[in-house]
Amino acid sequence: MAKEYKFSREIFPDVYRITLPLPGKRPGPVNVYLFKGGKVTLIDTGMVQTIGVLKKALAEHGLCFSDIDRIIVTHGHPDHYGAAKKIAKAGRAKVFAHAEDKASIENGMDVSTNRYKIFLRLMGIPLSIGILLRLLFFVFRCMADNCGVDVVMREGDEIEIGKYRAKIIETPGHSKGSVCVFLEKERLLFCGDTIIEHITPNAFIMLDENEKLPVRLSQNEFYESLARIKKLSPLMIYSAHGKDVSDIDQMINGYEKSFAERQEKVLSLVRAGEKNIYRIARLLFPEIGGLRLPLEIFLSISEVYTNIQVLQRQGKVSLNIRKGLLEVTPLVEKSFG
Repeated sequence: MAKEYKFSREIFPDVYRITLPLPGKRPGPVNVYLFKGGKVTLIDTGMVQTIGVLKKALAEHGLCFSDIDRIIVTHGHPDHYGAAKKIAKAGRAKVFAHAEDKASIENGMDVSTNRYKIFLRLMGIPLSIGILLRLLFFVFRCMADNCGVDVVMREGDEIEIGKYRAKIIETPGHSKGSVCVFLEKERLLFCGDTIIEHITPNAFIMLDENEKLPVRLSQNEFYESLARIKKLSPLMIYSAHGKDVSDIDQMINGYEKSFAERQEKVLSLVRAGEKNIYRIARLLFPEIGGLRLPLEIFLSISEVYTNIQVLQRQGKVSLNIRKGLLEVTPLVEKSFG
């Protein structure tokens, strides 16, 4: 009979899920994963504020921060790398992350705050909402200590974690440098936020310091990453939030259906005469509000903009900057009848 722990649960021999608190119901608490034996490894760390819970979970296994050899960061969001610096500082842990998310982990942002301000102004954010969003960025910074990345990971890299051998799979979309950790022999995938059972993960805008508007198509990259995961045929997928996933085909089919429906709603609003990204986002998500308003506003704008990028690529809408605002206009689809 497997031993029961208060703060962790064994999901595979010498592999443990540790669930750490995160404010809000969605996406919910953060799952980090402990690999014992060999190179003692953590996949993600949770926020800096939950480091005490993580410490208690490790203690259940006779471990402390100085025993951790490796920290693999699945992507550069603060609820995933927030405690990495304190753990590394306590001992010998090396921090592993993808090059594309290195800036986020080391500086707290992938691009400058000013670049985000310029982008959000183009989206038509009112001044009052802009102030709330600046507060949101401050809160995000408080969730994590900026941390140096010791080892840059790339597609196909093989890394010893605990008693296992893992392969790094690049899965951009949720962030520029999102990765999954695949135990090829055991066919187990640790996917960060690329797959979440109870919600469709956001394909976040990918800003560039030297461009007014994003060049990379987050939605396209996200679905290309899902296709890459599908080819791996994992037996079980362990997410950073929520339940484990065993049926990857069903999961991806659900995402694709949701994506198609969302895209059609956005296009309908544009065809009805809505030109402003912020306005489209508020109409698409009329229920958002309360204490989570700034976060929900940012997520909704990211969702709308990345969908519009796809619609633009498909020749269904055009984007133009007029009087300091980005305007979306529908294009007449060509008929070949």
